[in-house]
Amino acid sequence: MFELIRALQIDATAGAAVGDAVVPADHPIFADHFPGAPLLPGSLLVELAAQVAGPLGERVTLLRFGLERGALLGVVRRALFPRPCFLPATVRITAQVRHADAAHVTVAVAGAVGDATVVRAELVMAMIDVPPEWSGVLAGRHERLARWTASDAT
Repeated sequence: MFELIRALQIDATAGAAVGDAVVPADHPIFADHFPGAPLLPGSLLVELAAQVAGPLGERVTLLRFGLERGALLGVVRRALFPRPCFLPATVRITAQVRHADAAHVTVAVAGAVGDATVVRAELVMAMIDVPPEWSGVLAGRHERLARWTASDAT
């Protein structure tokens, strides 16, 4: 799912981020969901939102606490899917930090296609010290983030 995020803007000072995901109808992962009326599953909407909330949480943790930590999705609270997300779609995901400490960052997220909200939730990102054996994974992640945030000045 990482290849679906196309752009990400993060303002750690304001505790906010906006990301765009472009989701094609013909992606192989959607082959059975549903033929003739492709639909983005709610679980994948939450995953896309976590991909915006995670880097936001990492930057906020670094800015506010001076800690370089990795974000993992820990808890999904109050996830609502007011409308189906039919494909193809460009989903704009907004994220706002509601609470941050050194171990957790709580982020309110919303996803919209045009003016239609397709997901709202609160995500609790667990902020962890990244083990050295994850260095290869981190290299790929840093490369993706660099692509996503190419126009991000903060």
